[in-house]
Amino acid sequence: MKGADFTEIQQSSQRAQIQDALSRALEAHGSAQLLFDGYDRALARSQGARLQAWLTNQLVDGVHARDIGAIFTARCSTAVHREGAGSPLMSRVTPILPPTLDKTVPKSESGKSWFGDAAVIADRVSSDGRLTPQVLIDQFEFDATYITDVRGAAQTQIERGTLDPIHDSYTARCAVHGLLHPGGKTRFLERLESALLASPESNPAWPEQASASVDRFVELISGADRVIWSDRYMYRDIEPLRSFLQAVIERSDAKIHLLGGREVSDRTVTRAEMARLTSLEDVGARWMSRSDLRDLHERHLVTGPGGWVVPQVHVIVGRQHPGSAVAARTSGFGVDYWTIWRRSIEPSTLH
Repeated sequence: MKGADFTEIQQSSQRAQIQDALSRALEAHGSAQLLFDGYDRALARSQGARLQAWLTNQLVDGVHARDIGAIFTARCSTAVHREGAGSPLMSRVTPILPPTLDKTVPKSESGKSWFGDAAVIADRVSSDGRLTPQVLIDQFEFDATYITDVRGAAQTQIERGTLDPIHDSYTARCAVHGLLHPGGKTRFLERLESALLASPESNPAWPEQASASVDRFVELISGADRVIWSDRYMYRDIEPLRSFLQAVIERSDAKIHLLGGREVSDRTVTRAEMARLTSLEDVGARWMSRSDLRDLHERHLVTGPGGWVVPQVHVIVGRQHPGSAVAARTSGFGVDYWTIWRRSIEPSTLH
């Protein structure tokens, strides 16, 4: 069973599906094995307590409990018990750490530097020729629940920068799998460390001062190799934007791709104005195509699979008071920005 299949409208039917499968297996073989992948996701639903009580009956207290075995998987440090639901099912479970790579299997030093001995993560990269360690880490970085889970379970270990396999708790050891090993930090942790050590209560409001605005923008793109900043009105005021970008690129190695409309404030942005931006190192600037212009209403900062919903450009570059403007993290967008970038209009190609 997959925990992701337990939606709010399918909880009872998914329980019935487990019941039917167990009944058929017991009738045919006299025994059954239940593999429940993503159990924590199902338990988080509104009927999670009912699911827990039902599974406790099937696997612990029921007539056929001795004939049924079960394996549960869950993300590290997520809830695997609902209070007030009878016998705590997870108290009967033997926890097992995620697998590590067999020491007899040759593995490149570069691979070990990324993920240590974390077999599942390393195998994910090696089995998919299109997936690089950087791309996979981007997926972790912009999964806010992963960052929150690890921070809550293993902040001490992350701050310490080492793993004690004897004295550290089981939950903490699970949480830092691939991030830490007895020898120290992996490159995986180096990329995520700022996010993992950031205060979870950081103020989302956009700052008023120009220098603080630069600080905030640099923080948002930290760890990214390339970003897209999309705003239909990006090019309203070229010089303040250029000054802002100059301050940012002095403190960041990310390549910044600007995407905005060609027509702003009843005028056409010129090639010369665009050249003022693209003359900056590591800055590219293009116009949205007419076919994309109508869909790109939101102001986004794309730093990986996800990124940030950001205030309008005038607020960020200090031309307008931020008021109630905030920057909010998002795990994904409704459009593929890199595909849009490739088909956008490069000013130097126009005559």
